[in-house]
Amino acid sequence: MARTPDSRPTLDAVAALAGVSKATASKVLNGRPGSSEATRERVERAMTQVGYTPLSRERPGRGPVHVVFDTLVNLYSMKVLEGLVAASRGAGVDLVTTVLRVPGDGQEPLVLDRAWVQSITSRGHQGVVLVTTRVEPWLVAACRESGLALVAVDPPSGPNASAASLDASFASIGSNHFAGGLQATEHLIALGHRRIGFVSGHPAGADERERFGGYRDALAAAGIVDDSELIGEPLGAWPVDAAPSSLDAAELETARLLALADPPTAVFATNDGAAFGAIRAVVARGLRVPDDVSVIGYDDTYSAMPMPTTLSTIRTPMREIGRLAVETVLRLASGTAPSSHHVKLATSLVARESTAPRRP
Repeated sequence: MARTPDSRPTLDAVAALAGVSKATASKVLNGRPGSSEATRERVERAMTQVGYTPLSRERPGRGPVHVVFDTLVNLYSMKVLEGLVAASRGAGVDLVTTVLRVPGDGQEPLVLDRAWVQSITSRGHQGVVLVTTRVEPWLVAACRESGLALVAVDPPSGPNASAASLDASFASIGSNHFAGGLQATEHLIALGHRRIGFVSGHPAGADERERFGGYRDALAAAGIVDDSELIGEPLGAWPVDAAPSSLDAAELETARLLALADPPTAVFATNDGAAFGAIRAVVARGLRVPDDVSVIGYDDTYSAMPMPTTLSTIRTPMREIGRLAVETVLRLASGTAPSSHHVKLATSLVARESTAPRRP
């Protein structure tokens, strides 16, 4: 009798006959590393015995890549997504996206746990890309055990010294934040500025600390004394129930810096949104950008937006980061080691109208 679609042998049946978990059976089916030769033979024999025929999306090497965004409410994530989409289309693989937090939807943020890892493994996904999403050692271990390749794009915690950064199944992609902070500050110094404020407006994550490190090194190299009064408080310093937005926090901090007895003549804001907050504070004080105060941002996310004064910034290669993330996760999924497990792409200075030589 012909088999109906509903009676088609399932991967659960294969796993049960082979005496392995469904995740292991899926791993063998998709040709991912991590299973012994004996286990592979057992699973393949079980597939033959039950007459299991994989769906097209489950065939080896063709499973989708699952992309997890912490949030999509920023242009950084959207530009990284453009690179992810372009690279996946070129490689002939599908992307499945998940957003942990969707503002205004009334739902609790999605929590990544072992059940989630098992769920996407059972659906034949071959790898996971986390975009600005924290990487925990247990998640790295769970993905490794399930045969899922794992790549992180600019994780808030950064590639640390834990098992995550040392695990061969894990890789991280980002930009060189230290070099970017150095470039931004050196640009302002070259324009003659010596009182340079540092404004974040974001929680003090690894990337913010690295940009701050570049800022301090540039000052030291130029013989400029590091003045703690010129450093704004990050968003994470505010009480949780009273925290303003990143832009508003940067505006408040810049206003405080401008009220100093010896205010800055230039401000380095560690993202473009914070730079607009800084500009707003300058204008509110009756000053002009860049005539009275120069402002430089970071990321080059708003270059296409019409502004009275175009923003000088540090360009992050966001599309290239997304493209490289897909290439890396596919290499890991195929059992091929990437050229580097922790890649930092170069940033570049884009000097526009918001920075100018310091007035005498």
